[in-house]
Amino acid sequence: MIDFRKVRFIVSAPSLKEKPLDGKPALLFVGRSNVGKSTLINSLCAQKIAFSSKKAGKTKLLNYFLVDDAFYLVDAPGYGSTIYANLSTINFANMMEEYVKERSLKAIVFLLDLRHAPGKDDVEFIRYLQKCRVPLINVLTKCDQMNQKELGAALKMAKELGIQDPILSKGDTRSLDPLKAAIMKALA
Repeated sequence: MIDFRKVRFIVSAPSLKEKPLDGKPALLFVGRSNVGKSTLINSLCAQKIAFSSKKAGKTKLLNYFLVDDAFYLVDAPGYGSTIYANLSTINFANMMEEYVKERSLKAIVFLLDLRHAPGKDDVEFIRYLQKCRVPLINVLTKCDQMNQKELGAALKMAKELGIQDPILSKGDTRSLDPLKAAIMKALA
């Protein structure tokens, strides 16, 4: 049984060439810079293991966290940061192209903060992920910072983007149960 409590950092890798070679399954966490990937990983594991920052663009490598000696949570760099130069954007695109072909990848956990209207890069990335042949777990982040009207508008926008049945991350442990269930299903 996976309980997400036994977690340890393994490696920061600039590409798949430096990833762990033990063949364990992986779940890739992706989203815009400062969407809350590291924070969600910390909440999921009930410990501060992934570095989170108020400043966007701090994660620059693929950070591998081994969970219960069974699988990896992989914290990817964010996309769309104004801090990044064009070269970083190209590196991110190359990293994603390479990773979605990886056999050990069981699902992509895509995080989206719909307090703000999605930009062109959000829409393009969503379309790209939807075309990949990898199961997609969609998570709307920072829902605890929305009132009911804003949350309703966010869910409507998600539906318009083709995001079906998103998991709502509300910053509490109960809102993590659907994500844990989706992760366990992807690993089964």
